[in-house]
Amino acid sequence: MRRYLLLALLAASFSANALQSIRVGSQVLVVSDSAARVKAMLGEPSVRAKAFSSSKGKKNHARQASSAKNKGSAKGNGEQWQYEREGRITTFTLVGGKIAHIEDVAR
Repeated sequence: MRRYLLLALLAASFSANALQSIRVGSQVLVVSDSAARVKAMLGEPSVRAKAFSSSKGKKNHARQASSAKNKGSAKGNGEQWQYEREGRITTFTLVGGKIAHIEDVAR
């Protein structure tokens, strides 16, 4: 029984990938590339939204926000750009005009 649970969890982990880079045609976008490069390679995003922190307390939120400013974390203030590509949804989290996080999910 545990084996099936482990296999189910393993399969679920492959559905959403946090990436450091993503291939676009013959080029590659990586974390720390500029927003201008994303636009040049993929055009305007299908969806634009403010990035948000997942914490629920004011104290944790303040701690994460200051941490985000210091480290350029994807959980801090920023913007998410979403693209539909080849049956997948690719989301770029941009902080300070640079890619902080890439997520690629199958539809």
